[in-house]
Amino acid sequence: MKRQFVKNLSSNWVVYATSAIISLALTPYIIAKLGIAAYGVWILVGSFSGYLGLFDFGIGYAVVRFVARYQKTGEINKRNEIIATSFYLAAGLSIIVIAATAFIMYNAVGLFDMPEHLIGEARLVILLIGISIAFAFPMGIFSEALAGGLWRYDLFNKVSLAVALVQTALTITFLELGWGLPGLGASVLICSSAGYLWRTRMLYRLLPDLSIAWSLVKFKVLRKIGDYTTFSFLLVLSGRIAFYSDSFIVGIYRGLEDVAVFGIAVKLTEYLRQLIFTLTKLFSPVAARYDPDKDKASLRVVFYKGSRLNLLFSIPLSVALYFWGGILIDIWIGDSFSYSKTILQVLLLGHIVSFTQSIGGEILLGVGRHRVFAILSIVAAAVNIALSVILIQTIGLIGVAWGTTIPLAVLSLGYLPYATLKMLNGKFLSYMKKALFPAVLATILPSAIVIISSYYIESLMQLLAVGLLTLGVYIVTGFAWGLESEEKNKIWSEISRIFK
Repeated sequence: MKRQFVKNLSSNWVVYATSAIISLALTPYIIAKLGIAAYGVWILVGSFSGYLGLFDFGIGYAVVRFVARYQKTGEINKRNEIIATSFYLAAGLSIIVIAATAFIMYNAVGLFDMPEHLIGEARLVILLIGISIAFAFPMGIFSEALAGGLWRYDLFNKVSLAVALVQTALTITFLELGWGLPGLGASVLICSSAGYLWRTRMLYRLLPDLSIAWSLVKFKVLRKIGDYTTFSFLLVLSGRIAFYSDSFIVGIYRGLEDVAVFGIAVKLTEYLRQLIFTLTKLFSPVAARYDPDKDKASLRVVFYKGSRLNLLFSIPLSVALYFWGGILIDIWIGDSFSYSKTILQVLLLGHIVSFTQSIGGEILLGVGRHRVFAILSIVAAAVNIALSVILIQTIGLIGVAWGTTIPLAVLSLGYLPYATLKMLNGKFLSYMKKALFPAVLATILPSAIVIISSYYIESLMQLLAVGLLTLGVYIVTGFAWGLESEEKNKIWSEISRIFK
């Protein structure tokens, strides 16, 4: 299991790094090709697609939980019933996606002060993205079963890497041909669909006894999926509201150019969030294998170790982006997006707090004890919208960032630690000793280097040099104070084996 964890995590990182580099490199190119207003439209389309994805009602979470569980217990027929029922349910829901896409095409664009020449392109790209999401609903069931259910993120990521590279080539080609926004949509549709088909083929190779025959569709299974996904969906919905509503609010109250300015800060925050997620998402399928009533001791070990690893990962990255993010924006985009720096720092405050508790959230989700968490997340999302609307009219663009940060931080500190520790019969002092203190101790010196250097860095080469220095220091401090003795011995034995 440890070996597969390393394979999963390392492949997550490879795909993430590749995608981040591609996105960082392409963003200035896309802005130059489309213009700031059209790029703002592209950000809004991304927000629309995020909401269209809600129509799967969290079915993917149920697939991960139950496939992981039934694979462990060897209940093959129950596994097939889950996958088959989920597949046909998702196929039916994809019809709703097409209908919603048509509605958005002809109604939503009127909400924004959009130049006349962009309206046609906006409608076409919304259609293309809507079709890709509709196709992803049923085919995504197989991808979820492969990655989370079978815990083969390494195979899932093999496809993702190929898709990212091909999509980059198509994006450049279509933009050079002058296809504009529809060209971006076409590259997403082609590559996303091919990726889902490829992963489906992989799953059938791994599970030759897999079947999605109509006879496997059971009402009792549908009810089981519904019981689990009701609150999983609320979690997904709250996340969509928190991370996609901001662009709409900015677009309605401030215009497309401010959408682009705000979107750059959101993009960098999203890079960090997705990077942390490459680690945290591995723990929900692990937790799903345990009974929360009978296996509390095992789940506590998963929680403490997972939290420590996550904090060792998230704290230094968050500090680096907080203090170096403005420098990166200046180098990456230029002075026209200077206000994105302030927005980025405010957004990061809430995310840093949420990162400290993300393993707890994954465990609650994995064992199906996420009901209260989901309800509170929806409340926080509603507060997010209300605060953002109020504050953008009183303190401007930065108000939307505060509207996102405040409820996110309150939810993360106010409920998740308490709920997770209570479910696992854990103690807060044990969490501090086994997870928080080692991570904080390991990151003090590297964080100091980041903070001090932020006043002197003026170029990309300086940023890279100091970044490498900080990484080197952190490897030492992280090894010395962030790892347990067993983990250190394992690393030393692996190093010794390599150099023998």
